[in-house]
Amino acid sequence: MNEILLNITGALVTFVLIPVIGFAGQVLIKWLAQKTKNEKLASYLAAAANVVVSAVRETMQTYVDSLKKSGAFTPEAQAAAFQKAKETAAAQISAEIKSLITENHGGFDKWLETQIEAAVNMLKYNH
Repeated sequence: MNEILLNITGALVTFVLIPVIGFAGQVLIKWLAQKTKNEKLASYLAAAANVVVSAVRETMQTYVDSLKKSGAFTPEAQAAAFQKAKETAAAQISAEIKSLITENHGGFDKWLETQIEAAVNMLKYNH
């Protein structure tokens, strides 16, 4: 009787427990990798967003404010200010971060344009 229980236990361990442990290990590895990727992405997005806000702030201070004071802030000047902020921010964001943003948000340029608009709005109304 003991030998039968020993054989059944051995079979259960071999055919059930070991595969379950292997599967659980794979799930844990995937979860840890995704968590690490998400944390890295969140960190990079925060850094990139800070760069965008700084670029917009610099453009407002060095370009927009003087044009507004002189009454020369035309739609063309507004487009030029947007382009200045975009170029400044893009130059300061690393290729790795650009790649991650492209991979996770459908395109770096569109993400950057959206962030600039959001930063302008935030700085304009919370300034």
